[in-house]
Amino acid sequence: MNNPMRIPQQPLPPQEIVVEMPKPVFDPVPAKLPHIFRVESVERYPTERHQVVTRVALFHERGSLTVEWRAPHVDVRITRGVLVGIRWLGNPVSRDGALQISRLVVLEQAEPEVNLCHLIPHGWVQDREVVHRAAALLESMPRGFRHLFNAVFWEGGRFERFLTGPSSIKGHHNGLNGNFRHSVEVAEQALQQGCGREVIFPPLLSLGGLLHDAGKADEYRYDRGMQSFVLSERGQLIGHKHTLLEWLATARARHRVILPEAHYLAMLHVLTAVKGAPDWLGMRVPRRLEAIILARVDGLSGDADLFGRCMPTKRGFGCYHPHLGIKPFAISTAPAGE
Repeated sequence: MNNPMRIPQQPLPPQEIVVEMPKPVFDPVPAKLPHIFRVESVERYPTERHQVVTRVALFHERGSLTVEWRAPHVDVRITRGVLVGIRWLGNPVSRDGALQISRLVVLEQAEPEVNLCHLIPHGWVQDREVVHRAAALLESMPRGFRHLFNAVFWEGGRFERFLTGPSSIKGHHNGLNGNFRHSVEVAEQALQQGCGREVIFPPLLSLGGLLHDAGKADEYRYDRGMQSFVLSERGQLIGHKHTLLEWLATARARHRVILPEAHYLAMLHVLTAVKGAPDWLGMRVPRRLEAIILARVDGLSGDADLFGRCMPTKRGFGCYHPHLGIKPFAISTAPAGE
């Protein structure tokens, strides 16, 4: 009997078991949101687990939202008006109307690509048309000029005072948001006057117009007892021109603004030059046409505001204003024969 030869069988290799993990669901919301927000309000309250819940209302022109997170310690830097970025906690989950996040990060360095006018809450300026006009002026500037503007106003308190304060106490644009409206008018009208002139460098007009009275943000303060704006100690001792020079020098160094030296000196000259100023005063006469244009449209914007407030509703003389020295006269605008 023939016994067939048995061939030993080789053990089968172990089979690899592949477990398919569920793919994370991509949430497009965080990717579409701006990377920077303005803090509008902050609320904090403790929990039973020795943690603090921080609830923050955030603003951006493209959309506002409320966020919330828990932590054992309070980040005292998160205050009203500061600029922050969001650190997400996975896909956003809403709880009691607030998105749950990991935390907020205070953005301390001015970013040249950011348009600060997109971060002006409605509570600061209700007239959104003037906000959009200011945003367009910033968009038209070269990177270095926009960076310098952002560096000056990156601190939320100063920016709010500039936007909400007056341009004078008893003169032109002396109401809420007066200085901001006046600054936008001066920048726009200066660009119109300089349009088509080869010797003009437009960014000097747009940035110069927005900044020329910026120092008044600290020149005036609101007196709650008198319920009106009064001169601050800085306003009485220093003045807004010197305050602005101080801000520009500090902001340029702290935020490392990259701007050609010639452009920076021209900007300072445009903001400080005074026609007819004697040498001993330390001021210089205009050596650029932008300085002359800004001075003229600055006065025109102020006079136009006063004329508008003092002009009568019908034909005849209006009310007297000491800054004008006259009573404006109104004529009938109706066609002849009516």
